[in-house]
Amino acid sequence: MFIKLWMKQDIVTIDKETPLGQAKEIIDQHRFRHLPVLEEEKLLGIITKTDINKALPSAVDASLGPENSLISTHAKVSSFMTTNPVTAHPMDPLEKVALLMRKFKIGAVPVVENDKLVGIITETDIFQAFTEILGAETAGARIELRISNDGTAIYAITDICKQFNMNLTAITVYRNFSHDQQLLTIRVNGEELDDMVDALWNSGAKVNRVTLEEGMN
Repeated sequence: MFIKLWMKQDIVTIDKETPLGQAKEIIDQHRFRHLPVLEEEKLLGIITKTDINKALPSAVDASLGPENSLISTHAKVSSFMTTNPVTAHPMDPLEKVALLMRKFKIGAVPVVENDKLVGIITETDIFQAFTEILGAETAGARIELRISNDGTAIYAITDICKQFNMNLTAITVYRNFSHDQQLLTIRVNGEELDDMVDALWNSGAKVNRVTLEEGMN
């Protein structure tokens, strides 16, 4: 799955001359945590809500006078933004961007194509994407199985789903479950759940648990 499917394309941006006070107003108004900084549609950097809060003096700091607050509010975002931020391409896979976020400890990645900012994807978007892919919002049965590391085992499971007219809505595999087994989780919808589970046992799969779930919509 590519991030193009989940990235936000209607992006609010600022330029490097934007005062910190104005950037804070934009972030507070839209409830953002990240603002891309552009110059003629080219990405220069990104500034976060945390960056802005650190740069602006605290209202409860009695040691700072009104002039300090005024000066910092009018300071330019270019002095506090992260330059040359980590970026992604619209056709990058979700897992690659998730790994980038973890590696660099960042909560958002601007998406660039042909040197032009075309979107932004945040950790919230990543979480939403994975819940959709894993079928968390879909009602049905969640079946957890232990199967052999033989590559044909998964094909046998999908054939059983087809045999009993069960709609397979999601499938995930944890290959490092043990030396000789992998952990398979499937989500299915259909009327012949009990017969399907019996067939799974007969195929050699070990059914850990079957859970009926209403979905999260």
